Order: sequence, then structure tokens, then C-alpha cells
Amino acid sequence: MISHRKKVYGVIGLAISMLVSVAPPALAASTVTLYKDTTYQTIWGFGAAANHPVNELKTNYNATTQGQILDKLFRTDASNAGLSIVRMEINPYTAAQDAVQTTFMPSSGVTDWNTDLHQRWFAQEAENRGMNQFYAVPWSPPGWMKTNGSPNNGGHLSTSQYDNFANYMKTYVDHYRNVFGFNIKWVSVQNEPDLATPYASAQYTTSELDQVSAKVADAVHSLNQGVLVGAPEGSNRTASNNYMNSFSAATRAKLDFVSVHDYSTYVDVNHYGKPLIATEVSNFQTANDPSITDGLKWANMIAADLKRGERGWLYWWAVNPAASTSGEGLINLGANNAYTVNKRLYVMGQFSRYLRPDDTRILASSSDSNLVAIGGKNGTGRASVVLINNSTSAITTTISGLTLANVSGRRTSATEDLAKLTDMAVTGGEITVTLPGKSVTSYVEF
Repeated sequence: MISHRKKVYGVIGLAISMLVSVAPPALAASTVTLYKDTTYQTIWGFGAAANHPVNELKTNYNATTQGQILDKLFRTDASNAGLSIVRMEINPYTAAQDAVQTTFMPSSGVTDWNTDLHQRWFAQEAENRGMNQFYAVPWSPPGWMKTNGSPNNGGHLSTSQYDNFANYMKTYVDHYRNVFGFNIKWVSVQNEPDLATPYASAQYTTSELDQVSAKVADAVHSLNQGVLVGAPEGSNRTASNNYMNSFSAATRAKLDFVSVHDYSTYVDVNHYGKPLIATEVSNFQTANDPSITDGLKWANMIAADLKRGERGWLYWWAVNPAASTSGEGLINLGANNAYTVNKRLYVMGQFSRYLRPDDTRILASSSDSNLVAIGGKNGTGRASVVLINNSTSAITTTISGLTLANVSGRRTSATEDLAKLTDMAVTGGEITVTLPGKSVTSYVEF
């Protein structure tokens, strides 16, 4: 016979067992912690190239459409991306070869500054919207300086033209800065020196680029205008690393930064003691994907580059030509003043609007592997954070390390485009937020 006491204890034990078996497992709360005193690199900015497609925007679209597109790219209010760098081509063609991408130096000793009207228009419109940083690079020297006599199909800069080319680069920088008034802040020696292409291109051996880079750096630095000179800007990081490895110590010392393109797998080019910026990448071989899936792909690339200490990130074209169906542009031009904005632009805006030029990246630690966090602060100590939720599910997280009273934010998701969020009060240095699946959300203190 079972005693009454044993029966009672048995019932209690069964009840406890049932409760334990039914209750869900406890999950650790998601947290993002900002550490304002743990600082990394200075941010240079985010942007895209002007190049020849902006001539199509300038000539084939009405003022209303132009204004809408330019606002989307450069304004920092409403749901605009606030891009902070424009990459400009130093054009190589004579007027007879190309009436749009015409060089300012068609022959030795001759200059013609009534050229490059499309990029200068685009640059001025960007400036009108608050953007004032320009990056300049040649796809090729003018044909008269090259071994093949043409801006196209590769060819090499003639040895006898090394000094002329350095002066050519110096002259461009000086004129664009001091006559046209564009803040050329960075100049690169050559776009993709490892490739010969049917369009404008020039190839350099490692020895050639070593010598030419040193001469260009000396020439541009002689202006004493603080313009930074960089190289090698290979078509992928492997190419850039090969050039850097082969450069002399003297040439490396003269370079102010290292430039790379991201058309292949990641290779570390960030170990030469120089600031690094990624200046080109796109889906040029595939059909355009305007979705948040594509946007998140680039968001994660930007975040990874920033976490490695890189200074900025540029997509390829700001606008994609109407005849193209590829993923080369942030905005795709269409027929009859139509255009479409890709999620990748809004995702870039989540960084560009909240990590402004001269901000400092700070440590932002996330406890959730699905939640990527990038932090920054400006000169006054005001913090911002960009949060990428790679999960398909919403994540609720507590953001701590805040020191001001309130935060404002914006979000890009499958259904939102830099959408304004409700301002929040900070309590005890924290806020708790819910981030939708497959989204990028940015907050800034105020």
C-alpha cells in the first residue's frame, strides 16, 4: 500500500515534470552595445561613379526627372540616400573619337577645358545638394601618350610620356579644384591597370605602375592642396595586392591610400599601413535585381569592409543606361522619363546618411549572429548605428551605450525605403527595438 505522503509527492513531482517539459527553452536577449571610447578608422564616405551614363540623364530626361534622381542620390533629407562621394573619369578621347568623354589635353601642350560637360553638370548638381567630395581616376591616358596610339584596347603608357602624364594628372586636379571649384579630394593613377578592354583602358606592368605612381604622387603633392594620391585600383583585390607587393618601399611611402575593386573573392590588401577604399563593384554580368535580397548582399559587404578598417565604399554607376538591363547602377534609367530605384541605393543610404565623412567608426558589439552592427560617432560624440537583420524573422534587441536623450531612425526593407521611424527616448542609456526580418535599420542620437 502506498502511503498518502508518497502519493502527494508523486503528484507534485509529476506536475513539476509536466511544467518542465512544456515550458519553452529560455532564450538569451539580443543586445547591441556601443562603445564610444573604442575607436577605429575615419570614415571617408559612400558613393558611385558618374562616367558616361550621366550624359544620358543630362540630355534625355526632363528637369523634373533629373531633379528627382539627383535628390534620391545626394540629398540628406526625407528618403534620400545622401551619397557623399562621386567618382569621376579623367576622360581620354579626342572630340573626333568621342564627343562626350573628351580629354582636356588632346595633344602635347594643348588644353581644351570646354570638355567633360556631362560630369561637370552632374558634379555641380551633387554639390547643389550638399555633396562636396570627388574622386578622380583615368581609365586611360590620352592616346597620344600610349604605345598603341589609342585610349582603347589596353596598350601601355609610353616610357617617354611618364613625366607628361604626371603633369597631365596634376593639371587636371589643379584646374578642377581651383577653376571649376570641385573638391577633388582623391586621385588614383589608373583604373584596372591589369586589364585590356575594348573601351578605355591601359595596362601597366608592376614595374611600370611603380614608376608612374611615384611620379604622379610627386606631381600632385607639389600642388600642396592636400589631395590624396592612390593606387593600384586593380580589377580585383588579388591584382591590387600583387601590384602593392611589387612596389618599391619608396613608391609605397609616397602613396596616400590603396584603392581596390571587388570583382572577385576577398584578398587582404589592408596590411600596407595605408588607408584603403573600395571604389567599384556591381552586378555587371547579371540581370538587375532591385530587391532587398540584393540590397542585403551589398549591405553585408559594406559592413565587412568597414569592420576591416576600410574608409569608404563605392558602387559602380550612379545611374544605369536605359538600354542596359544589368545590375550596374544604383538607379536604372528607363524610357520616356521613367526610372527605377534599386534597394541597393536605399541600403547604401542607411550607411551614408548615418556615417558621414570624418565620422569615426566605433565598436558596436552584437550578441546575435543574425544581427550585424556598425557604429560610428561624429566630432561631438553623437553616436549612430547601422543594424543589418539577415534573418527572415524579426529580432528584438536592446541597444546600449547611448549617452544622449533621444534617437531617430530610418529603415529599408522589402516594403520600406529609408522610411522614417518614430523617434524614441533613451532610458538608462538604452533603447529596445524590433527589427523586421531582412532589413537594414539605422539610428542616430540627438
